[in-house]
Amino acid sequence: RMQIMAELEAELSALGIKGAQSAASVLSAKAEDFGNEAGLEEIWAIKAVKYAETHFKLLQSCDSKTLRLTRYDDLIFEQFQRLFQGLKLDVLNPADIKSDEAKELWRPFCHQFENQVNDFNFGTLLRLDASKDYSEENTTLVPRVQFLAIEIARNRLGLNLVHFVKS
Repeated sequence: RMQIMAELEAELSALGIKGAQSAASVLSAKAEDFGNEAGLEEIWAIKAVKYAETHFKLLQSCDSKTLRLTRYDDLIFEQFQRLFQGLKLDVLNPADIKSDEAKELWRPFCHQFENQVNDFNFGTLLRLDASKDYSEENTTLVPRVQFLAIEIARNRLGLNLVHFVKS
């Protein structure tokens, strides 16, 4: 984990102070404040891909059953289990997270963490099949809290252990 964190710090340092401040201010603004500017989409895509890469490196480098993604993991997991206990987590059905009916369930779940989880609704890449790496076919876009809920549950249930490579 230390190496991964060091790599992230190096990447952020490469941006420089002004670059990091510019990216942070743009990425923390509300989505509705922007049109579809190519530059902003590129910044979002880079951030989303880096987040996904970091997540997968963490899965490969530690026992995910003990991995904590936020300080609110216990609360997120408890609420997730209460509301989505029947959700099949090993291979997600996109309709279970993207359909109009599913969005009606997920929306209030996500909003309850608005003041706890930074960038709670930031578009985040989620693997559909927990046994596979990120790829175009195995990835969908979800709000960060939805990603966290599903991945925390996968971690606690041991579904991400398949990626752990003991050195």
